[in-house]
Amino acid sequence: MADKSSGAGGAAGRAPAADQVRNVVLVGHSGTGKSSLVEALLAATGTIQRPGSIEEGTTVSDFDETEVRQQRSVNLTLAPIIHNGIKVNLLDTPGYADFTGDLRAGLRAADSALFAVSATDGIDGVTRMLWEECAAVGMPRAVVITKIDHQRAEFQATLDACREAFGDAVAPLYLPVGEPVTGLIGLLSQKLYSYSGGERSEGAPAAADEERMTDLRGELIEGVITESEDESLMDRYLSGEEIDPKVLIEDLEKAVAQGSFYPVLVASAPQKIGMLELLEVMTEAVVVARRCGVALEKVSGTISGSASGTARNAPLAIVRSGTLRSAFMNQLATSTWCAPQSATSPPP
Repeated sequence: MADKSSGAGGAAGRAPAADQVRNVVLVGHSGTGKSSLVEALLAATGTIQRPGSIEEGTTVSDFDETEVRQQRSVNLTLAPIIHNGIKVNLLDTPGYADFTGDLRAGLRAADSALFAVSATDGIDGVTRMLWEECAAVGMPRAVVITKIDHQRAEFQATLDACREAFGDAVAPLYLPVGEPVTGLIGLLSQKLYSYSGGERSEGAPAAADEERMTDLRGELIEGVITESEDESLMDRYLSGEEIDPKVLIEDLEKAVAQGSFYPVLVASAPQKIGMLELLEVMTEAVVVARRCGVALEKVSGTISGSASGTARNAPLAIVRSGTLRSAFMNQLATSTWCAPQSATSPPP
């Protein structure tokens, strides 16, 4: 469950340690529900009392006058949340190709990318291009299928589209159940997480879902084992041995962190479905921020900073990814930062 009580690491008012920070950029075409997802995550962690509305212009991400009027994101926005002592800096990016400058600024500052794909629409060319850019720098990625509760939502068709666009290393962690969707089945835990009462509760999957769950679970396990460092694991699995879920989860987290395996999650922001599952992946399966330096070096070529040799060879400490300036008041409104690791941390 979401930790709604305290800051990430250390006492109140103190900055969290670098290994307690995750910088996650949300990527996806306009209309996939990124800003609504941010609102739902903010509410799930107790950061805000209730989600804002795009139609009413009350969301945390889209506060600019232009965004409120057009009901779409125009600027890169930072929304920090805390879950189980881990601080997650959510970077909400614009979805239209006209604003790819802010979008790429978000990619530069992130440790990992969460690609939002609507269950009612396809995957556009810009999203495919950005996936390839993340792949070029080895950035860990995950996919969240949004709007799963919509009457036109098609989970299997959307999953197939993700595999066609992003490759065979894409596999779901959860199976949505109900019409409309009211819960998720964890494919590794084999538990039903029901949201029908407004809060998540655990139970056993229905018999009608067993066959579909078994098929997807087998695909997921084979995908995880393929990426495992334990070469004997596949032989044990094929011989019929039941692999401990803890072993599978550990290998899954390693594969995600290495950027070689891409979990698919399912969410409905209005119904709160999948929020806790998303938080678990963002806090446990993405690497710490020190990978940001790798992405910066490969994308930008050079990193400006102190001219001293010691500073140039030291671990990257902080990056300013973007600054929003008001055209009317000529003042700084917000800036986003990435702090990969402390200056005293040993290199990875």
